[in-house]
Amino acid sequence: MASTSQDYADHPRSRQKLTWRKLAVYASALVMLAFADPRPLTFLIGAGLSALAWLLRVWAFGHLEKNRIMVTTGPYAHTRNPAYLGSFVALIGVALAAGNAETMRGQGVWAFGTFLVAAFFVVYLPRKFHKEYPRLKELFGEQLDRHAENVPNFWPRITPWRSGDNRRFSWQRVTANTEWSWAIVLTLVLVGIWTAPMWSPFAVDLASADATTP
Repeated sequence: MASTSQDYADHPRSRQKLTWRKLAVYASALVMLAFADPRPLTFLIGAGLSALAWLLRVWAFGHLEKNRIMVTTGPYAHTRNPAYLGSFVALIGVALAAGNAETMRGQGVWAFGTFLVAAFFVVYLPRKFHKEYPRLKELFGEQLDRHAENVPNFWPRITPWRSGDNRRFSWQRVTANTEWSWAIVLTLVLVGIWTAPMWSPFAVDLASADATTP
């Protein structure tokens, strides 16, 4: 049963520490919100993807006991990093919901979302894997190797790997892993995106620019 950094977090204090990575995430979210220019269809699709992303994370954290037990059940039978996969799907959903193909503003949001996806794969994930796998190797040894031999690192396999473990989903684990806050955050972000044309200081100027563009 394995997972990396996000799944096997360090001491709780490390999760509260403000780092440059968290600042980058917050800044990116603010940019996405401030320039959001949603359209009903793409917003609904993006919101649906965000909901699926949260459900995937709930499924993952309902099986996880961080740094204590090697988890190979639930989504961990399909991918070694289901929480990261959920975060990636949420990023796609939020970016899709915030932009559109009709206006310069909407296209700019999608371009920024594409940049964030690239940064996720090129910078964020490699750094996390490089930092976390040695620690996980110390914790779980051959169990980690066995899981890695049978389950992909990120993109999920279709059929679940049968490790022999019978661990079941637990709502108590979801609560212990503080995953409920993700639902609140995603909901607030989506509400902010949908209402951005009413409160964003960039909405009026950019809308005027779109109107005058031949």
